[in-house]
Amino acid sequence: MTRALVLALGLVACGTDTPSLSRQLPLLAVAPAELDFGEVAVPTTVTESVAVANAGRAQLTFEAELRGADAQVFALATTEGTAGADGSVDLEISFSPPTFLAYTAELVITSNDDENPERIVPIRGQGVSAPVPDILLSTTSIDFGQVDGERTEILTVENVGTDDLVLGTVLQVGAPDFELVTDPSGNTLAPGDDVPVVIRYTPPPADTSGDPPGASGELRFPSNDPDEPEVKVVLLANGGADYAYPVAVADCPSVVDPPRWVSLDGRASDAKGRGPLTYAWTLPQRPTDSTGTPVSDGRLESAVLDVARLWADAAGTYVAELVVTNVDGVRSAPARCTLQAIPDEALAVELSWNTPNADVDLHVARDGKALFDEPDDVCWCHKIGAWGTDSSGDFRLDLDDKAGFGPETIAADTPPDGNYTVRVHYFKDQRDAAITATVRVWIDGQLARQFSKVMQNDNVWDVARIDWPARTVAELTEPLQSKPSRRDCF
Repeated sequence: MTRALVLALGLVACGTDTPSLSRQLPLLAVAPAELDFGEVAVPTTVTESVAVANAGRAQLTFEAELRGADAQVFALATTEGTAGADGSVDLEISFSPPTFLAYTAELVITSNDDENPERIVPIRGQGVSAPVPDILLSTTSIDFGQVDGERTEILTVENVGTDDLVLGTVLQVGAPDFELVTDPSGNTLAPGDDVPVVIRYTPPPADTSGDPPGASGELRFPSNDPDEPEVKVVLLANGGADYAYPVAVADCPSVVDPPRWVSLDGRASDAKGRGPLTYAWTLPQRPTDSTGTPVSDGRLESAVLDVARLWADAAGTYVAELVVTNVDGVRSAPARCTLQAIPDEALAVELSWNTPNADVDLHVARDGKALFDEPDDVCWCHKIGAWGTDSSGDFRLDLDDKAGFGPETIAADTPPDGNYTVRVHYFKDQRDAAITATVRVWIDGQLARQFSKVMQNDNVWDVARIDWPARTVAELTEPLQSKPSRRDCF
Protein backbone atom coordinates (compact mmCIF):
# COMPACT_ATOMS: atom_id res chain seq x y z
CA MET A 1 0.00 0.00 0.00
CA THR A 2 1.31 3.48 -0.85
CA ARG A 3 2.01 6.08 1.82
CA ALA A 4 -0.74 8.23 0.26
CA LEU A 5 -3.33 5.47 0.79
CA VAL A 6 -2.18 4.96 4.37
CA LEU A 7 -2.52 8.69 4.92
CA ALA A 8 -6.01 8.60 3.43
CA LEU A 9 -6.97 5.73 5.70
CA GLY A 10 -5.61 7.67 8.63
CA LEU A 11 -7.83 10.59 7.72
CA VAL A 12 -10.80 8.26 7.59
CA ALA A 13 -9.84 6.95 11.02
CA CYS A 14 -9.43 10.29 12.78
CA GLY A 15 -11.05 13.05 10.71
CA THR A 16 -8.87 16.03 9.82
CA ASP A 17 -6.77 15.94 12.97
CA THR A 18 -3.60 15.31 10.95
CA PRO A 19 -1.18 16.34 13.73
CA SER A 20 -2.17 13.14 15.59
CA LEU A 21 -0.31 11.18 12.93
CA SER A 22 2.95 12.27 14.47
CA ARG A 23 2.21 10.72 17.83
CA GLN A 24 4.32 7.74 18.78
CA LEU A 25 1.19 5.58 18.98
CA PRO A 26 -0.53 3.04 16.69
CA LEU A 27 -3.52 4.33 14.77
CA LEU A 28 -6.02 1.85 13.28
CA ALA A 29 -7.42 2.59 9.84
CA VAL A 30 -9.68 0.29 7.75
CA ALA A 31 -10.90 0.48 4.16
CA PRO A 32 -13.40 0.01 2.72
CA ALA A 33 -15.87 1.03 5.42
CA GLU A 34 -18.27 -1.67 4.22
CA LEU A 35 -17.92 -4.68 1.92
CA ASP A 36 -20.57 -5.63 -0.63
CA PHE A 37 -19.98 -8.81 -2.64
CA GLY A 38 -23.05 -8.12 -4.77
CA GLU A 39 -24.65 -11.03 -6.58
CA VAL A 40 -22.67 -14.28 -6.54
CA ALA A 41 -23.74 -17.42 -8.40
CA VAL A 42 -24.51 -20.44 -6.23
CA PRO A 43 -22.35 -22.43 -5.44
CA THR A 44 -19.28 -20.37 -6.43
CA THR A 45 -16.88 -18.53 -4.13
CA VAL A 46 -15.76 -14.92 -4.51
CA THR A 47 -12.91 -13.34 -2.52
CA GLU A 48 -12.44 -9.67 -1.65
CA SER A 49 -10.03 -7.91 0.70
CA VAL A 50 -10.20 -5.33 3.46
CA ALA A 51 -7.09 -3.25 4.17
CA VAL A 52 -6.05 -2.84 7.80
CA ALA A 53 -3.52 -0.01 7.99
CA ASN A 54 -1.44 1.68 10.67
CA ALA A 55 -1.55 5.45 10.31
CA GLY A 56 0.42 5.94 13.51
CA ARG A 57 4.09 5.74 14.47
CA ALA A 58 4.10 2.69 16.81
CA GLN A 59 3.48 -0.92 15.80
CA LEU A 60 -0.15 -1.88 15.40
CA THR A 61 -1.35 -5.36 16.44
CA PHE A 62 -4.88 -6.50 15.68
CA GLU A 63 -7.26 -9.46 15.68
CA ALA A 64 -10.18 -10.01 13.32
CA GLU A 65 -13.29 -12.20 13.42
CA LEU A 66 -16.61 -12.61 11.64
CA ARG A 67 -19.81 -12.21 13.59
CA GLY A 68 -23.50 -12.41 12.83
CA ALA A 69 -26.14 -15.00 11.97
CA ASP A 70 -24.67 -15.59 8.49
CA ALA A 71 -21.00 -15.50 9.50
CA GLN A 72 -20.51 -19.13 8.46
CA VAL A 73 -21.25 -18.22 4.81
CA PHE A 74 -18.19 -15.96 4.80
CA ALA A 75 -14.61 -17.04 5.55
CA LEU A 76 -11.66 -15.09 6.88
CA ALA A 77 -8.21 -16.21 5.76
CA THR A 78 -6.27 -14.32 8.47
CA THR A 79 -7.46 -13.63 12.00
CA GLU A 80 -4.57 -11.57 13.35
CA GLY A 81 -1.64 -9.46 12.23
CA THR A 82 0.79 -6.61 12.83
CA ALA A 83 1.61 -3.48 10.87
CA GLY A 84 4.49 -1.09 11.40
CA ALA A 85 4.32 2.66 10.88
CA ASP A 86 2.63 3.38 7.54
CA GLY A 87 2.22 -0.38 7.05
CA SER A 88 -0.90 -2.35 6.18
CA VAL A 89 -2.26 -5.88 5.99
CA ASP A 90 -4.88 -7.12 3.52
CA LEU A 91 -7.52 -9.38 5.07
CA GLU A 92 -8.97 -11.74 2.48
CA ILE A 93 -12.65 -12.56 2.95
CA SER A 94 -14.51 -15.07 0.82
CA PHE A 95 -18.25 -15.45 0.21
CA SER A 96 -19.72 -18.85 -0.69
CA PRO A 97 -23.53 -18.60 -0.83
CA PRO A 98 -25.10 -22.06 -0.40
CA THR A 99 -28.49 -20.96 -1.76
CA PHE A 100 -30.40 -18.05 -3.27
CA LEU A 101 -30.65 -15.70 -0.28
CA ALA A 102 -29.23 -12.41 0.94
CA TYR A 103 -26.53 -12.81 3.60
CA THR A 104 -25.05 -10.33 6.07
CA ALA A 105 -22.27 -10.43 8.65
CA GLU A 106 -19.77 -8.15 10.35
CA LEU A 107 -15.99 -8.06 10.21
CA VAL A 108 -14.90 -6.99 13.71
CA ILE A 109 -11.29 -5.74 14.06
CA THR A 110 -9.83 -5.05 17.51
CA SER A 111 -6.38 -3.52 17.99
CA ASN A 112 -3.99 -1.88 20.42
CA ASP A 113 -5.10 1.58 19.24
CA ASP A 114 -6.26 2.94 22.60
CA GLU A 115 -8.40 5.69 21.09
CA ASN A 116 -9.95 3.59 18.35
CA PRO A 117 -9.66 -0.03 19.56
CA GLU A 118 -12.46 -1.55 17.45
CA ARG A 119 -13.74 -1.11 13.92
CA ILE A 120 -16.75 -2.89 12.44
CA VAL A 121 -17.08 -3.44 8.70
CA PRO A 122 -20.59 -4.52 7.59
CA ILE A 123 -20.52 -7.31 4.96
CA ARG A 124 -23.29 -8.41 2.64
CA GLY A 125 -23.81 -10.56 -0.42
CA GLN A 126 -26.60 -12.14 -2.43
CA GLY A 127 -26.67 -15.73 -3.69
CA VAL A 128 -28.22 -15.94 -7.15
CA SER A 129 -28.95 -18.58 -9.72
CA ALA A 130 -26.58 -18.39 -12.64
CA PRO A 131 -25.15 -20.86 -15.16
CA VAL A 132 -21.90 -22.41 -13.94
CA PRO A 133 -19.72 -25.19 -15.37
CA ASP A 134 -19.02 -28.25 -13.23
CA ILE A 135 -16.24 -30.71 -14.08
CA LEU A 136 -16.60 -34.42 -13.27
CA LEU A 137 -13.96 -37.09 -13.83
CA SER A 138 -15.01 -40.71 -14.18
CA THR A 139 -12.24 -41.65 -11.77
CA THR A 140 -9.65 -39.93 -9.60
CA SER A 141 -7.06 -42.70 -9.86
CA ILE A 142 -5.93 -45.25 -12.43
CA ASP A 143 -3.86 -48.21 -11.33
CA PHE A 144 -2.49 -50.13 -14.32
CA GLY A 145 -1.57 -53.00 -12.01
CA GLN A 146 1.37 -55.32 -12.58
CA VAL A 147 2.24 -55.13 -16.27
CA ASP A 148 5.31 -55.94 -18.32
CA GLY A 149 4.00 -54.56 -21.61
CA GLU A 150 2.15 -51.59 -23.00
CA ARG A 151 -1.35 -50.97 -21.62
CA THR A 152 -3.96 -48.25 -22.14
CA GLU A 153 -6.77 -46.99 -19.90
CA ILE A 154 -9.55 -44.48 -20.55
CA LEU A 155 -11.12 -41.89 -18.30
CA THR A 156 -13.92 -39.45 -19.11
CA VAL A 157 -14.11 -35.72 -18.46
CA GLU A 158 -17.71 -34.55 -18.25
CA ASN A 159 -19.46 -31.20 -17.79
CA VAL A 160 -22.32 -31.78 -15.35
CA GLY A 161 -22.90 -28.04 -14.92
CA THR A 162 -25.18 -25.54 -16.62
CA ASP A 163 -22.63 -23.43 -18.53
CA ASP A 164 -19.78 -24.20 -20.94
CA LEU A 165 -16.77 -25.90 -19.35
CA VAL A 166 -13.46 -24.69 -20.78
CA LEU A 167 -10.50 -26.98 -20.13
CA GLY A 168 -7.07 -25.48 -19.69
CA THR A 169 -3.76 -27.15 -20.54
CA VAL A 170 -3.58 -30.61 -19.00
CA LEU A 171 -0.38 -30.98 -16.98
CA GLN A 172 1.37 -34.32 -16.56
CA VAL A 173 3.81 -34.78 -13.67
CA GLY A 174 5.73 -37.75 -12.36
CA ALA A 175 7.03 -40.75 -14.27
CA PRO A 176 7.44 -40.29 -18.04
CA ASP A 177 6.28 -43.88 -18.57
CA PHE A 178 2.69 -42.58 -18.76
CA GLU A 179 1.60 -40.93 -22.02
CA LEU A 180 -1.43 -38.76 -22.69
CA VAL A 181 -2.59 -40.29 -25.99
CA THR A 182 -5.61 -38.01 -26.44
CA ASP A 183 -5.15 -34.54 -24.99
CA PRO A 184 -8.38 -32.62 -24.16
CA SER A 185 -6.53 -29.37 -23.45
CA GLY A 186 -8.46 -26.34 -24.67
CA ASN A 187 -11.71 -28.23 -25.27
CA THR A 188 -14.99 -26.52 -24.55
CA LEU A 189 -17.70 -28.86 -23.29
CA ALA A 190 -21.31 -27.79 -23.39
CA PRO A 191 -23.52 -28.84 -20.46
CA GLY A 192 -23.90 -32.62 -20.57
CA ASP A 193 -20.97 -33.16 -22.96
CA ASP A 194 -17.98 -35.34 -22.20
CA VAL A 195 -14.66 -36.20 -23.75
CA PRO A 196 -12.65 -39.44 -23.43
CA VAL A 197 -9.00 -39.27 -22.39
CA VAL A 198 -6.72 -42.16 -23.33
CA ILE A 199 -3.62 -42.79 -21.22
CA ARG A 200 -0.92 -45.26 -22.19
CA TYR A 201 1.61 -46.87 -19.86
CA THR A 202 4.83 -48.29 -21.30
CA PRO A 203 7.08 -49.86 -18.66
CA PRO A 204 10.80 -49.17 -18.83
CA PRO A 205 13.29 -52.04 -19.11
CA ALA A 206 13.24 -54.54 -16.26
CA ASP A 207 15.57 -53.96 -13.33
CA THR A 208 18.08 -56.48 -11.97
CA SER A 209 15.26 -58.51 -10.39
CA GLY A 210 13.74 -59.06 -13.82
CA ASP A 211 10.63 -57.00 -13.01
CA PRO A 212 9.73 -53.59 -14.49
CA PRO A 213 10.17 -50.83 -11.89
CA GLY A 214 7.09 -49.17 -10.48
CA ALA A 215 5.85 -45.78 -11.64
CA SER A 216 3.59 -43.04 -10.32
CA GLY A 217 2.40 -39.73 -11.68
CA GLU A 218 -0.51 -37.33 -12.01
CA LEU A 219 -2.66 -35.69 -14.64
CA ARG A 220 -3.94 -32.26 -13.63
CA PHE A 221 -6.99 -30.84 -15.39
CA PRO A 222 -7.46 -27.06 -15.00
CA SER A 223 -10.78 -25.52 -16.06
CA ASN A 224 -13.15 -22.63 -15.46
CA ASP A 225 -15.11 -24.66 -12.89
CA PRO A 226 -15.48 -22.02 -10.14
CA ASP A 227 -15.30 -24.33 -7.13
CA GLU A 228 -12.83 -26.88 -8.58
CA PRO A 229 -10.37 -24.90 -10.69
CA GLU A 230 -8.09 -27.95 -10.90
CA VAL A 231 -8.80 -31.65 -10.50
CA LYS A 232 -6.29 -34.46 -10.72
CA VAL A 233 -5.98 -38.14 -11.53
CA VAL A 234 -3.32 -40.27 -9.83
CA LEU A 235 -1.52 -42.71 -12.15
CA LEU A 236 0.09 -45.87 -10.80
CA ALA A 237 1.70 -48.96 -12.28
CA ASN A 238 3.71 -51.93 -11.02
CA GLY A 239 3.36 -50.98 -7.39
CA GLY A 240 3.59 -47.24 -7.89
CA ALA A 241 7.33 -46.80 -7.22
CA ASP A 242 7.53 -44.38 -4.29
CA TYR A 243 3.76 -43.89 -4.05
CA ALA A 244 2.56 -44.98 -0.60
CA TYR A 245 -0.62 -47.00 -0.98
CA PRO A 246 -3.13 -46.81 1.87
CA VAL A 247 -3.17 -49.78 4.23
CA ALA A 248 -6.37 -51.29 5.60
CA VAL A 249 -6.37 -52.88 9.05
CA ALA A 250 -9.46 -54.82 10.12
CA ASP A 251 -9.85 -55.89 13.73
CA CYS A 252 -12.63 -57.93 15.35
CA PRO A 253 -12.91 -60.39 18.24
CA SER A 254 -11.97 -63.92 17.31
CA VAL A 255 -14.75 -65.70 19.23
CA VAL A 256 -18.17 -64.53 20.45
CA ASP A 257 -21.35 -66.12 21.78
CA PRO A 258 -24.24 -65.46 19.37
CA PRO A 259 -26.57 -63.64 19.08
CA ARG A 260 -24.50 -60.53 19.69
CA TRP A 261 -23.49 -57.17 18.20
CA VAL A 262 -19.79 -57.23 17.32
CA SER A 263 -17.55 -54.23 16.61
CA LEU A 264 -15.52 -54.19 13.39
CA ASP A 265 -12.66 -51.76 13.92
CA GLY A 266 -10.68 -50.19 11.07
CA ARG A 267 -9.21 -47.26 12.99
CA ALA A 268 -5.66 -48.61 12.72
CA SER A 269 -5.78 -48.23 8.93
CA ASP A 270 -3.09 -45.92 7.52
CA ALA A 271 -3.60 -43.26 4.84
CA LYS A 272 0.19 -42.91 4.41
CA GLY A 273 -0.13 -39.15 4.52
CA ARG A 274 -2.98 -38.96 1.99
CA GLY A 275 -6.00 -38.83 4.29
CA PRO A 276 -8.70 -38.71 5.28
CA LEU A 277 -9.66 -42.27 4.41
CA THR A 278 -13.04 -43.65 3.46
CA TYR A 279 -13.99 -47.13 4.63
CA ALA A 280 -16.01 -49.92 3.01
CA TRP A 281 -16.91 -53.07 4.95
CA THR A 282 -18.28 -56.24 3.37
CA LEU A 283 -18.99 -59.79 4.53
CA PRO A 284 -17.54 -62.23 1.97
CA GLN A 285 -18.38 -65.11 4.30
CA ARG A 286 -21.02 -65.67 6.94
CA PRO A 287 -23.16 -68.60 8.13
CA THR A 288 -25.90 -69.50 5.66
CA ASP A 289 -28.64 -68.71 8.17
CA SER A 290 -27.22 -65.33 9.20
CA THR A 291 -28.82 -62.07 8.10
CA GLY A 292 -26.15 -59.93 9.76
CA THR A 293 -24.57 -57.05 7.83
CA PRO A 294 -22.13 -54.30 8.85
CA VAL A 295 -24.02 -51.20 10.00
CA SER A 296 -23.30 -47.83 11.58
CA ASP A 297 -22.46 -47.84 15.25
CA GLY A 298 -24.21 -44.49 15.64
CA ARG A 299 -20.94 -42.61 16.14
CA LEU A 300 -20.50 -41.58 12.52
CA GLU A 301 -23.01 -40.12 10.08
CA SER A 302 -21.32 -41.47 6.97
CA ALA A 303 -22.32 -44.80 5.49
CA VAL A 304 -18.62 -45.56 5.20
CA LEU A 305 -17.27 -46.18 8.66
CA ASP A 306 -13.96 -46.69 10.42
CA VAL A 307 -15.92 -48.58 13.08
CA ALA A 308 -18.96 -50.64 12.09
CA ARG A 309 -21.09 -53.18 13.91
CA LEU A 310 -22.00 -56.69 12.82
CA TRP A 311 -25.07 -58.54 13.99
CA ALA A 312 -23.67 -62.03 14.63
CA ASP A 313 -27.05 -63.70 14.89
CA ALA A 314 -26.18 -67.27 13.88
CA ALA A 315 -23.46 -69.66 14.94
CA GLY A 316 -20.63 -70.23 12.50
CA THR A 317 -17.80 -68.38 10.77
CA TYR A 318 -17.94 -64.72 9.75
CA VAL A 319 -15.26 -63.08 7.61
CA ALA A 320 -15.31 -59.27 7.53
CA GLU A 321 -13.37 -57.45 4.80
CA LEU A 322 -12.28 -53.80 4.82
CA VAL A 323 -11.03 -51.71 1.89
CA VAL A 324 -9.95 -48.11 2.53
CA THR A 325 -9.60 -45.38 -0.09
CA ASN A 326 -7.37 -42.31 0.23
CA VAL A 327 -8.07 -38.76 -0.96
CA ASP A 328 -6.59 -39.61 -4.37
CA GLY A 329 -9.20 -42.32 -4.86
CA VAL A 330 -6.55 -45.07 -4.54
CA ARG A 331 -7.86 -48.22 -2.86
CA SER A 332 -5.96 -50.40 -0.43
CA ALA A 333 -5.56 -54.13 -0.63
CA PRO A 334 -8.42 -55.77 1.31
CA ALA A 335 -7.85 -56.61 4.96
CA ARG A 336 -9.83 -59.37 6.64
CA CYS A 337 -10.64 -60.54 10.13
CA THR A 338 -12.32 -63.83 11.01
CA LEU A 339 -14.90 -64.22 13.74
CA GLN A 340 -16.14 -67.54 15.11
CA ALA A 341 -19.62 -67.32 16.59
CA ILE A 342 -19.83 -70.31 18.92
CA PRO A 343 -22.65 -70.81 21.43
CA ASP A 344 -21.20 -70.92 24.93
CA GLU A 345 -24.31 -72.69 26.29
CA ALA A 346 -24.15 -76.45 26.79
CA LEU A 347 -27.12 -76.85 24.40
CA ALA A 348 -28.28 -74.52 21.61
CA VAL A 349 -30.86 -75.24 18.89
CA GLU A 350 -30.95 -72.97 15.83
CA LEU A 351 -33.60 -72.69 13.08
CA SER A 352 -33.29 -70.95 9.72
CA TRP A 353 -35.18 -71.05 6.41
CA ASN A 354 -34.65 -69.96 2.84
CA THR A 355 -37.41 -67.42 2.06
CA PRO A 356 -37.65 -63.70 2.87
CA ASN A 357 -41.18 -63.33 4.23
CA ALA A 358 -42.39 -66.48 5.97
CA ASP A 359 -42.83 -66.59 9.75
CA VAL A 360 -41.47 -69.93 10.97
CA ASP A 361 -41.21 -70.84 14.66
CA LEU A 362 -38.86 -73.03 16.67
CA HIS A 363 -40.20 -75.09 19.61
CA VAL A 364 -38.38 -77.19 22.22
CA ALA A 365 -40.62 -79.25 24.52
CA ARG A 366 -39.59 -81.46 27.41
CA ASP A 367 -40.66 -85.07 27.89
CA GLY A 368 -42.47 -85.25 24.52
CA LYS A 369 -45.11 -82.67 25.49
CA ALA A 370 -47.37 -81.34 22.73
CA LEU A 371 -46.97 -78.13 20.73
CA PHE A 372 -48.01 -75.08 22.76
CA ASP A 373 -48.26 -77.17 25.94
CA GLU A 374 -47.78 -74.75 28.81
CA PRO A 375 -45.37 -74.69 30.60
CA ASP A 376 -43.46 -77.46 28.83
CA ASP A 377 -42.99 -75.98 25.31
CA VAL A 378 -40.53 -73.12 24.86
CA CYS A 379 -41.43 -70.98 21.81
CA TRP A 380 -42.38 -67.45 20.78
CA CYS A 381 -45.23 -67.23 23.29
CA HIS A 382 -43.53 -69.05 26.18
CA LYS A 383 -39.96 -67.83 26.01
CA ILE A 384 -38.61 -69.35 29.24
CA GLY A 385 -38.75 -72.97 30.31
CA ALA A 386 -37.89 -72.94 34.02
CA TRP A 387 -37.29 -76.64 34.26
CA GLY A 388 -34.14 -76.81 36.34
CA THR A 389 -33.36 -76.29 40.00
CA ASP A 390 -32.02 -72.79 39.23
CA SER A 391 -31.97 -70.33 36.33
CA SER A 392 -28.88 -71.93 34.78
CA GLY A 393 -31.12 -74.81 33.71
CA ASP A 394 -33.70 -72.56 32.04
CA PHE A 395 -34.38 -73.04 28.34
CA ARG A 396 -34.84 -69.62 26.72
CA LEU A 397 -35.78 -68.25 23.31
CA ASP A 398 -32.89 -65.91 22.42
CA LEU A 399 -34.14 -64.88 18.97
CA ASP A 400 -37.63 -64.75 17.43
CA ASP A 401 -37.60 -63.85 13.72
CA LYS A 402 -41.07 -63.02 12.40
CA ALA A 403 -40.30 -62.37 8.74
CA GLY A 404 -37.82 -64.33 6.71
CA PHE A 405 -34.66 -66.39 6.89
CA GLY A 406 -34.26 -66.55 10.68
CA PRO A 407 -32.42 -67.56 12.70
CA GLU A 408 -34.41 -68.45 15.79
CA THR A 409 -32.44 -69.84 18.73
CA ILE A 410 -33.41 -71.69 21.92
CA ALA A 411 -30.58 -72.46 24.36
CA ALA A 412 -29.83 -73.62 27.90
CA ASP A 413 -26.62 -73.15 29.89
CA THR A 414 -26.94 -76.42 31.86
CA PRO A 415 -29.99 -78.38 30.75
CA PRO A 416 -31.60 -80.56 33.47
CA ASP A 417 -31.62 -84.27 32.81
CA GLY A 418 -34.43 -85.34 30.52
CA ASN A 419 -35.66 -85.74 26.95
CA TYR A 420 -36.33 -82.73 24.72
CA THR A 421 -38.31 -82.69 21.48
CA VAL A 422 -37.34 -80.15 18.81
CA ARG A 423 -40.17 -79.01 16.49
CA VAL A 424 -40.64 -76.48 13.69
CA HIS A 425 -44.00 -74.83 12.99
CA TYR A 426 -44.57 -73.02 9.66
CA PHE A 427 -46.74 -70.37 11.29
CA LYS A 428 -47.60 -68.02 8.41
CA ASP A 429 -46.46 -67.92 4.77
CA GLN A 430 -46.81 -64.11 4.27
CA ARG A 431 -46.72 -64.53 0.46
CA ASP A 432 -44.03 -67.22 0.50
CA ALA A 433 -44.85 -70.75 -0.66
CA ALA A 434 -42.87 -73.86 0.25
CA ILE A 435 -39.78 -73.31 2.37
CA THR A 436 -36.75 -75.39 3.28
CA ALA A 437 -36.24 -75.25 7.04
CA THR A 438 -32.87 -76.13 8.58
CA VAL A 439 -32.26 -77.01 12.23
CA ARG A 440 -28.81 -77.18 13.80
CA VAL A 441 -28.12 -78.59 17.25
CA TRP A 442 -25.00 -77.34 19.05
CA ILE A 443 -23.66 -79.20 22.08
CA ASP A 444 -20.77 -77.79 24.12
CA GLY A 445 -19.90 -75.37 21.29
CA GLN A 446 -19.78 -78.08 18.61
CA LEU A 447 -22.28 -78.70 15.81
CA ALA A 448 -23.78 -82.08 16.78
CA ARG A 449 -26.48 -82.60 14.13
CA GLN A 450 -28.11 -80.74 11.23
CA PHE A 451 -31.53 -81.47 9.66
CA SER A 452 -33.50 -79.98 6.73
CA LYS A 453 -37.10 -80.37 5.55
CA VAL A 454 -39.35 -78.85 2.86
CA MET A 455 -42.48 -77.46 4.52
CA GLN A 456 -45.80 -75.87 3.52
CA ASN A 457 -47.83 -73.29 5.41
CA ASP A 458 -49.26 -74.69 8.71
CA ASN A 459 -46.97 -77.76 8.68
CA VAL A 460 -45.45 -78.98 11.93
CA TRP A 461 -42.17 -80.90 11.72
CA ASP A 462 -41.03 -83.10 14.61
CA VAL A 463 -37.30 -82.75 14.05
CA ALA A 464 -35.31 -84.57 16.74
CA ARG A 465 -35.16 -85.85 20.31
CA ILE A 466 -32.28 -84.75 22.54
CA ASP A 467 -31.35 -86.98 25.51
CA TRP A 468 -29.54 -85.26 28.40
CA PRO A 469 -27.05 -85.78 29.96
CA ALA A 470 -26.23 -88.45 27.35
CA ARG A 471 -25.87 -85.57 24.83
CA THR A 472 -27.36 -87.64 22.00
CA VAL A 473 -29.50 -86.24 19.20
CA ALA A 474 -31.85 -88.66 17.39
CA GLU A 475 -33.75 -87.77 14.25
CA LEU A 476 -37.55 -88.23 14.38
CA THR A 477 -39.23 -89.75 11.34
CA GLU A 478 -42.91 -88.92 11.94
CA PRO A 479 -44.63 -87.38 8.88
CA LEU A 480 -45.38 -83.67 8.81
CA GLN A 481 -48.60 -82.67 10.52
CA SER A 482 -50.90 -80.74 8.20
CA LYS A 483 -52.03 -78.40 11.02
CA PRO A 484 -51.05 -77.93 14.64
CA SER A 485 -53.47 -78.87 17.38
CA ARG A 486 -53.62 -75.15 18.18
CA ARG A 487 -51.85 -72.11 16.80
CA ASP A 488 -52.58 -69.33 19.27
CA CYS A 489 -50.52 -68.41 22.30
CA PHE A 490 -51.33 -69.77 25.78
